[in-house]
Amino acid sequence: MTAQPNDDPRVSQHAGATPPPVQGYSMLADDYDQSRYVGEINALKESFRRRALTELLPSRAGRALDVACGTGRGVLILRDVASAVFGVDGTREMLQIANRKLQATKPGGCVCQANAALLPFVSGTFELVSCLNFLHLFSDVEKKTTFLREIARVLKPGGVAVIEFDNALQGLFVGAIRKYLGRDIGYDWPWVIRSCFPSELFTITTTHGSNLPAVWRIAALRRMEAAAGRFPLNYLGNRIFIRAERK
Repeated sequence: MTAQPNDDPRVSQHAGATPPPVQGYSMLADDYDQSRYVGEINALKESFRRRALTELLPSRAGRALDVACGTGRGVLILRDVASAVFGVDGTREMLQIANRKLQATKPGGCVCQANAALLPFVSGTFELVSCLNFLHLFSDVEKKTTFLREIARVLKPGGVAVIEFDNALQGLFVGAIRKYLGRDIGYDWPWVIRSCFPSELFTITTTHGSNLPAVWRIAALRRMEAAAGRFPLNYLGNRIFIRAERK
């Protein structure tokens, strides 16, 4: 069961619409966190990403939403700055884990099952929306733009979106090898990432890098990660976080 808030902004904006297919993670839900966030190196990499994300969040927000929230990592982070937090994901089993995390910590927060391209909220509901570790699943830039248009719809004017992308320019060549010779089809070049944000809807304010290649493996180099938010290292990390404001 997922949590239900007392003041619920969820109203379908897509009556009669056929949602695009959702990638199912039912079989991965039980060990998703253990396979990605357990162990010294994984924990260190995750700390780098969390620091990049928190640097881009506003200090205070009203309602906040994490799109494709999975097991709740982003929802828990947003709760540090927002008075009411919501999460949506297409996989019920992932949401059940996220809900257990929410209920095990301080009260507040709600998760629900929905398609990221058809968010069940009225337009202009949120002051803050995040979307983490999701858009790399799609190789088609048009699909990524579709998700960002939907995020823009539920944001208030002046609201903030913080979106995470996988970077094809990481380490100058590592990402390109993974994109064209491996299976990481969703890696995008920084200039392509910026093009995913419709200019009539968003103003991009910050491009912040995270997880510089191999830095986490060499203790003497880990201080370099602190510079990943500044040019030119912000374009060389494994991940790129874009902070954009709704026009």
